[in-house]
Amino acid sequence: MTSVQDSTAPTPRREDILSQTTILLFSVTLGMATVVVPLVATAAGYQLGAVGFLVGVSAITQIIARAGMGALMDRFSTRTFVLVALILLASSCVILGVTDELWAFVASQLLQGAARAYFFTGMQTHVIRASRPAVSALAIMNVTNGVGLLIGPLLAGIIGASSLSFALFIAAGIAGPGVLSCAFLIRYEPFAKPRTETAEKAVPMWRRDGVTTAGWMGATAGAWRGILNSYLPVLLTEAGHSIPVVGAMMTLANLAALAGSAVARSVRRAGVRLSAVLGAALAVGGVALMVFMTPHLVLAGAFLFISGMGAGILQTLGPALATEAVGLEERGRAIASVGTFRAISLLVTPMGIGALIFFVPSAAVATAIVAVAVGIPAMATRDGTRRKP
Repeated sequence: MTSVQDSTAPTPRREDILSQTTILLFSVTLGMATVVVPLVATAAGYQLGAVGFLVGVSAITQIIARAGMGALMDRFSTRTFVLVALILLASSCVILGVTDELWAFVASQLLQGAARAYFFTGMQTHVIRASRPAVSALAIMNVTNGVGLLIGPLLAGIIGASSLSFALFIAAGIAGPGVLSCAFLIRYEPFAKPRTETAEKAVPMWRRDGVTTAGWMGATAGAWRGILNSYLPVLLTEAGHSIPVVGAMMTLANLAALAGSAVARSVRRAGVRLSAVLGAALAVGGVALMVFMTPHLVLAGAFLFISGMGAGILQTLGPALATEAVGLEERGRAIASVGTFRAISLLVTPMGIGALIFFVPSAAVATAIVAVAVGIPAMATRDGTRRKP
């Protein structure tokens, strides 16, 4: 059921405008933060390995928040999660804009992690409750998100060249109007709890056929995003490239993810297994080659684009496939489970790279090893998704 509690619900067109505006503003803010935060860390004197650990801290609250969202969505509307996420993200930017002390990094990243979890799980669940099919609704959301992630890094590169702190304050200010647009979204009722306990529903959500497959797809996309958010800006600056170039490369990566989201529906027709293998191979293979090419900007950009295409396919199809594998009342829990896979990957990937740096010749080697290791389960997946009414 997609009944609403508001007596005067917005029209579908108005709802589309409000939801896409909210997604765009959140993504612009997030895109700016993902470029600026690692650069603030290096400017503050943190070593490359430490940057990965600091950025990876955000995944701790992502895991906790996503793991608990399944139950919370039985009590609160999806709009509430999106609203809280915008406030948390803006707060995380302000804290780090004020000071670069260690406590500020930790607090900022913990808030950002919770914001990511609440926003993407909440908004994904929100848009699939409209009239569009899940794949189409999520593809449109990812396109809008991708546009925001194109704009954000470019703004961060331009503004950050003068002042990294000022760029964070601007990012926080952009999230403000998103709170207003979110407040006028349809307030869907919380999901009704299943009335019967079947043998299938007794199985943990993450172990359900289809949800596990979707989870590994999300984990691979999370590994790609974790590398972009932590090591890519640092590797590019160490290779001698300027902050505006770093912003442009991040925009290129997000443009590729946008393109991957756009073709995800066509890729889906080839079947779940082929979709997972293709997306994972492009994502981890491209990023593993890209990290060795950072001195050569054209080659690095080409492999980064390839990896982004794969990540875009995975991050669009993963949640959609999970919703196809469960009943209507469990869609929110399925999306939250897939998000938990992604959040764990966002924690393991940068921290794993940070630890491996001490044992391998370079950060590029460590990044390539971890990326491929995370992508293997998605490439070895089986087609367990089945469509339910």
